[in-house]
Amino acid sequence: MKKNVLIRSGLVLALAAALASCGGSTNYTIGGTVTGLQYGPLVLETNGMTKEVMPDAASTDIAVRNVDYAFPKQLEYGEVYDVKVNKQPPHQVCEAAGRTNDTAGRLSEINADFQCFLLSPTIGGVVKGLGAGSLKLNNGSNSTITVTAADPVADVPYTLGRVTYGKTYGVTIETQPAGYTCTVANPVGIMDDVDITNIDVTCVANPT
Repeated sequence: MKKNVLIRSGLVLALAAALASCGGSTNYTIGGTVTGLQYGPLVLETNGMTKEVMPDAASTDIAVRNVDYAFPKQLEYGEVYDVKVNKQPPHQVCEAAGRTNDTAGRLSEINADFQCFLLSPTIGGVVKGLGAGSLKLNNGSNSTITVTAADPVADVPYTLGRVTYGKTYGVTIETQPAGYTCTVANPVGIMDDVDITNIDVTCVANPT
């Protein structure tokens, strides 16, 4: 009888050692790393919890530091988690970059990573009055577009490209259409969070 008790005790100890080698604790912290976060807060959510993540105060536009986060409550072994963005940070969009949904305990650590990018809306407008030919617009060296007259004559919408939040844009006419002189309205600005659609171009036929 005493021998059986000793055997059972040994099995319990062996099982405990095995569990310890697989991660030890039966409670798991949900956390991870956010890269590229320049504005805050980014709000994450999972299992009835939310977590605000703020940028590193030492970050600069040139060198953006990674930020580690952790939810306040731990999960028990076997609980399912699914970390999602509850609220995007200002001027940015963040997306999953690691294992953001799984079962606690399948791995020894939970690393639900995210990466963030500055918004890059488009700039554009409408070309008016162009009866023939085409003109070429540019935004510095970033992007160019050739707009061709509609047949029959009509306003022609255009999109010149994307500009990162906070950057300056400046639309100019690189090539005037033959027989017309065109001018640009609202050509210069600093990019915000939404598409710019009022950079209109008006063309007038040259006197004959």
